[in-house]
Amino acid sequence: MDTFADRVTVLQSESERIKQYLHALPPEALSKPSACTQWQVQDVIAHLVGVAETYASSVSRGLQGDTGPLPGRLPAGQGTAALSAESIAQRSIAARQTLGDALLATFDAANDRLNSLLAGLEPAQRGIPCYHAGGLVKAQNFMDLRLKELAVHEWDIRAALEPEAHVSPASIPAIMTTISESIASGSLRWAFWSGPHLTTPVRYRFVVTGLGPSKSDIVVESNTLRMEDAGDTTARVTMRCDTETYVLLVYGRLNLEAALASGRLTIEGERELAIAFGQWFRGI
Repeated sequence: MDTFADRVTVLQSESERIKQYLHALPPEALSKPSACTQWQVQDVIAHLVGVAETYASSVSRGLQGDTGPLPGRLPAGQGTAALSAESIAQRSIAARQTLGDALLATFDAANDRLNSLLAGLEPAQRGIPCYHAGGLVKAQNFMDLRLKELAVHEWDIRAALEPEAHVSPASIPAIMTTISESIASGSLRWAFWSGPHLTTPVRYRFVVTGLGPSKSDIVVESNTLRMEDAGDTTARVTMRCDTETYVLLVYGRLNLEAALASGRLTIEGERELAIAFGQWFRGI
């Protein structure tokens, strides 16, 4: 995914693959609980519809110079999972109930509209800032954000229906790029749930192998966090894992103790602090 055209190709192919997967699900699977708390599989699909519509609106407005919050949303940079989880769940469930039998057709149409908009971005438009609750985002970066949403929520669906679910390897580089971009923008706080007040910062170092290898630090301080490139500063906890495990941990899909027990993750440093990582990253 080195070029804009490459990113478009991956987004379109992943969208089509997931579309075919969802249409092939038996009707009774749609009402089964997903890996997302409160959500049935069909609620996850409704959420993906809403995300596509929100992203399309954000990009369209951004191209017109409007970076203000969408109706009913917090200003850019003020949104977090903790603040938004309940309202997102309610919107997704309500949308699913409203759409009824039109759910999958609406998913297809919303996906196609967003993909067409993003694929049509001219070079001069790709860097234009657009609204996102976690912070302003370049128009072209909504491709990686969309791939992250599709991949993580596909995992939510598959994890409830299949013995072993995996994050799509084709989407992992885009997800790693999204996490990396948040180092500069601070938008990773969207996935952050504040916990007990910390009197001193805690530096977590991740050494990640596999697709999109990475070495970076997540620093939790008081009730906030930041991401930094790993330097010479000593980390209190170092975690080693592959990229899929890293993605599932950061987006709150994998219990850290379970990852340790299964061998997916190894730690060096203070075990209690490592376990505490899960209180800040619970997903949405």
